[in-house]
Amino acid sequence: MPNGDDVRRDVRRFILDNFLVGEPEESLQDSTSLMTTGIVSSLAMVELVAFLENTFEITLQQEDLAPERLDSIDLIVRLIEDRSSPQTTNR
Repeated sequence: MPNGDDVRRDVRRFILDNFLVGEPEESLQDSTSLMTTGIVSSLAMVELVAFLENTFEITLQQEDLAPERLDSIDLIVRLIEDRSSPQTTNR
């Protein structure tokens, strides 16, 4: 199971490198809404989901793709932890 701090760091770096190019790291808080602020568009969400599945070796389910599961770094970390725990790997 990935460490929450490592997940947070990796997700933050991916978002900064791919969607906030040239922006200071401080411009992205863990609770920042990625969709409401326009950081992540619906097309970019596909790229983010592919990154999460490949990096953390998980498979996201349809219900995981809802904004309330992917709209901030905090929510993404929680989702990765949920999907990485042994009791949810077969969902």
